[in-house]
Amino acid sequence: MFGFPGKRCAEEKELEERLDALRTTLLKDGRSSAEAVRAIAYCEYQIRTYEDWYEWNEGKWLLWQKVIIIGGVIATLAGVMSVPTQWIEWIPDHASLGWLRGVPAAIVTIAAGFMGSFTYREDAVRHELTSNALWNELAKFQGHAAPYNNETEKQDISAFLNTVCRIVENELHSWSALVAGHRADGNRPEPKSGSGPADQAPKTD
Repeated sequence: MFGFPGKRCAEEKELEERLDALRTTLLKDGRSSAEAVRAIAYCEYQIRTYEDWYEWNEGKWLLWQKVIIIGGVIATLAGVMSVPTQWIEWIPDHASLGWLRGVPAAIVTIAAGFMGSFTYREDAVRHELTSNALWNELAKFQGHAAPYNNETEKQDISAFLNTVCRIVENELHSWSALVAGHRADGNRPEPKSGSGPADQAPKTD
């Protein structure tokens, strides 16, 4: 996370280039019918969509994670260290600048609120898994691997599109279930005193 950015970006770019070359090798000389081309185009569109979402969520998660870690260190140092008076004596009314010690802690609090309110990491993992699943199905379809090795290409295309749509629908269902769960937790009413089964049971001496 805190390595050399230039070296890390170069390594990631090289890895992506190798992966793209490998995928090109696997997908070349594949199906060329008009129906297959349209099915492949739809799958590739979904793959690019989920890869873009993965990069966006991963970037946001890494950003706020760095803010929390670095800001926490700065806030700790600001709380235990004092600035020599001769360094800031040129500032008028420098004694009133004590509130600046709380700025790093406030930034960390805001970043932690973002991390707690948004599921950047979970969304990134889910989108990466979805894109990888689509890539695997595309490779099997282009390579005529099971279950895309039926007697006719129309059967293969039908099975391929059904699988792609099912993967996308499963991801959407998991997202809608997550949103519905948050809404249910937020709107769940608090139990009132005297309304529970224990309160309504008759008292015995």
